[in-house]
Amino acid sequence: MTAVAAALVLAGCTSTVAGSARPGAAPAAPVLDPCALLTPEQATFLELQPQGRLTPGKEDRRLPPSCRFSPAEANDDRSGVDIVASLSMSAATYHAGAAHIEQVQLGGLTWNRYPSAFGDGFCNYAVVLSEQSFVEVTTTNFGDKSKACDLAKRAAPLVASHLPGGAPASPVPQKPVAPLATVEPCDLITPEESDQLQINPQGAKTGDGRDAIGGEPGCQWESTDSALHPIYLKLSTKNSAAELGDGGKPDEQIQAGGRTWDLYRTPNDDPDSCAAVLGFGPDSGVKVTGGNRADHAKACDQVLKALPFITAKLPPA
Repeated sequence: MTAVAAALVLAGCTSTVAGSARPGAAPAAPVLDPCALLTPEQATFLELQPQGRLTPGKEDRRLPPSCRFSPAEANDDRSGVDIVASLSMSAATYHAGAAHIEQVQLGGLTWNRYPSAFGDGFCNYAVVLSEQSFVEVTTTNFGDKSKACDLAKRAAPLVASHLPGGAPASPVPQKPVAPLATVEPCDLITPEESDQLQINPQGAKTGDGRDAIGGEPGCQWESTDSALHPIYLKLSTKNSAAELGDGGKPDEQIQAGGRTWDLYRTPNDDPDSCAAVLGFGPDSGVKVTGGNRADHAKACDQVLKALPFITAKLPPA
């Protein structure tokens, strides 16, 4: 085992293939786990999913193990972070003998950038651990190719903190939690209140990880009156009140529970429906929709009746 492999074993970043060794067989080679080179907190700080997805290596095809940390939010321009790690292949072999085109110091280690076979928009930085071991961080940005390396340069010092000789990473700053982030939308109308609103007592959860459609967290209560729309409520920590109102000017403002809601009669020119929006700072808010198919003049009645119940359970803005 090389000195760097031994150091990585001590650091807890390697694993070996499970199972019993054959008599006389050489011990299994250590494998550096690339998914262990970013903690969930570090990945979240980089606006990535907290857990990476491992792809086992095929080093006979010059493919070391790799780990992909996808973006926390879908984005057509910027990819996540891919980490490649090998204890049995040199960076020169991996890059087919290509010379590096840039050298930078990040996290106490020297990182070499190599030309990408895929052209502009791709960026990689590799750190040589020994003659036959390296770690590489790769990112892309197709919306602005000049920024392809920005995320790689932010990720490399965090990866370096898990490697021999790397500088300890600074504590990851904790982002403030948006007031609405801890609220369960389906708790904002109780079963006791549902009778007055002519809706089912239990709402259906909507949003990422909550239903098949996804999106921001919400709740939908089906109506017990066929003439009425379901009441749908969404809690957004990504959109301002104006964005939740689709950029339009509210028809009027309504007071409920000491707060001012923007009311949109016939949003999107739909005479059946009604929407109310309450802003929570510059980039979050609550949106409630409902409607009346039988009597367009009463499209907002159910929403207006629900606002005091909802407002009373919301946290301070």
